[in-house]
Amino acid sequence: MIDGALASIVQFIGMHNILSIVMVDAKISFWIQDHMIMSWLTFVAYWVSKITSSGLLWIIISIILMAQKKYRMVGLGMFLSLVLVFIVGDQTLKPHVARLRPFVQFPQVVLPATPPDPHTYSFPSGHATGSFSSSLALLLGLCSVNPKKAYWGVLAILFAAFVAFARVYLFVHFTSDVVVGAILGIIMGIIAWAIARALSRMKLLEKIFNYSYKGKF
Repeated sequence: MIDGALASIVQFIGMHNILSIVMVDAKISFWIQDHMIMSWLTFVAYWVSKITSSGLLWIIISIILMAQKKYRMVGLGMFLSLVLVFIVGDQTLKPHVARLRPFVQFPQVVLPATPPDPHTYSFPSGHATGSFSSSLALLLGLCSVNPKKAYWGVLAILFAAFVAFARVYLFVHFTSDVVVGAILGIIMGIIAWAIARALSRMKLLEKIFNYSYKGKF
C-alpha cells in the first residue's frame, strides 16, 4: 500500500523533476562543505544534533511541562507529536523511501564531524521532523495556555530551523530531507496539539494524572 502510494507520487511529480531535485540537493550540500565549514560552527552543529537525537531534548521538555498542571496539555502535545514522528517518519517513510545518506553516496567528501550509522536512511530527516513538530506543538500550546510565554515557542521554532541546517551542514542529510521533514513536522505538530486539546476537554488528562498520583500505577 505504502509502496504503491510512493510510486504514485513519483509518477505525479515526474522522474525528471525528481532527478533535478536530487542534483540541486547535491549542489547545496557541496557548496556548504566548500564555503561554510568552520570549527566553531561544526562544534555547535554536532552537539545540537546530539542533544536532539531521537527527540531527546524535546522529550525532556515535554516531561517537565507535563509535570506542571498548567502546562500539562502543552507537554502532552509535544510528546504526542514525537510519537507521530516515530510512526510516520522513522517506521514508515524512512524504510520505504530508503534514501542513502549523502556521506554514503559521496564517500570522497571529508566529513566535518563523526557521522551517524551509515545503515540508517536519510529521508525524511528525523531531527528536522521531530524538532519542528515539537516546537510547533509548544508554540500552539503556549498561545492557548499562556500567550505571554508564546515567545518560547517562537524561539523553539528558530532552534528547530538551526537543527535542520545542522543536519545538512554535517553532510548527513540532503536539503530536501530536512525541508520535507519540517513540513511533516508542522503537520504533525498541529495534529498532536489538536489531539492533546481534545483529551484535555474530555478531562482524561486530569483523570490519568490524579489516578497516578494516588499510587494506583
